[in-house]
Amino acid sequence: MKNFFLIFCVFIFSFRSVYSQDIIYVRSIIDTLCMQDMYGRGYVNDGEKKAADYIARQLKKLNTQHFGDDYFQPFTISINTLPGDLELKINDKLLMPGVDYTVDPDAPNVDTSYVAYSFLNNKTLCSQRTVQNFYNKEFKEKLIIIDTGFEKNDSEKLLEAEVVMRINYNKNIWRVSRAQKQNHQAIINISNKALPKKIKKAEIKVHAKFEETYSIQNVVGYFPGKVYPDTFIIVGAHFDHLGMMGNKTYFPGANDNASGTAMVLDLARFFADTAHIGKYSIAFMFFTGEEAGLLGSEYYTKNPLFPLSNIKFMLNLDMIGTGSNGIKVVNGSVIKKEFERLKSINEQHGYLKTVSERGEAANSDHYFFYKKGVKSFFIYTLGNEYKEYHTPTDKAEGLPLTKYNELFKLIVDFIKSF
Repeated sequence: MKNFFLIFCVFIFSFRSVYSQDIIYVRSIIDTLCMQDMYGRGYVNDGEKKAADYIARQLKKLNTQHFGDDYFQPFTISINTLPGDLELKINDKLLMPGVDYTVDPDAPNVDTSYVAYSFLNNKTLCSQRTVQNFYNKEFKEKLIIIDTGFEKNDSEKLLEAEVVMRINYNKNIWRVSRAQKQNHQAIINISNKALPKKIKKAEIKVHAKFEETYSIQNVVGYFPGKVYPDTFIIVGAHFDHLGMMGNKTYFPGANDNASGTAMVLDLARFFADTAHIGKYSIAFMFFTGEEAGLLGSEYYTKNPLFPLSNIKFMLNLDMIGTGSNGIKVVNGSVIKKEFERLKSINEQHGYLKTVSERGEAANSDHYFFYKKGVKSFFIYTLGNEYKEYHTPTDKAEGLPLTKYNELFKLIVDFIKSF
């Protein structure tokens, strides 16, 4: 009896160790993708390439097969980066990039001090006289500071300024979707809390670099199916993030989207056991350039490694670090049969609080697959326990992964249902 109890305890301990090891593996992936040496998985210091190489090594360790000579699908993009000095001083006080302000990613080089500026808002432009005075001013090589109220006034006059500083009353969020070109003026979004009531001097330094042909790559591996190896279920996620804003501030991108990348690798780890492979092949796709405009997934759908008509279903995972309130399924309301199946599986096992539907949205890498006629879901988690988004504080150590295990099981069951 004692021996039986001992064996039972060893079994339970081993089971729990394997189960917890999955989370350890996932955490290690997220930690690595978010480390400073990845430079925010963007286009400064080869951050995106380093992340792609790391993912390819993981796929190789799992013995996934690849199309062609390796796991990469290379292509080029035009991209503007901010790789060098980045400084904003107001009244000789140095402000913190990413916290006090952000610089739009299409900014040109700027290195100027301003002792005069124009402050504009709806109140400033409330009469014809003030409007006329505004239009009579010369703004070339000057600074304009605009309140959010002025955003309603579409004026070409603003385009004359060298720098436009927008006052932001919410949390600063950076985006790089407009980084495929370089603008003639720098736009700075500054927190109202960082802006003094009276500005005596503003010093701005931005070092920008535009590259016409910058090489990037998707990363793809797969396991062949047992009955229909030419038909695929795709599980995908974008691995890129915002990269660097200046040479000191980087955006780790833990939730967006080291979390989704880690789950796709974890799924590859699960299906590396051939006992789990079903009738159809499973492809694991890691898209680049999502933050710059869904560039990687768009390129893939225009240059597929196998016919898009051979895709049974596509699951895209993006921002899955929470889950206390369940998940949202983009395209759930238009691909009803599969959505009801996903929902039924969840209800049967009680994995998540809710599986709620959403309509079409061009907000992640499922979109171009869907537009090409591929049945596709984009899944993201819901919950207020973690709210970091496009900030330098979206860090690995703060990501809760609240319902990671439950979502993982739901996705596995959904894949096996085909």
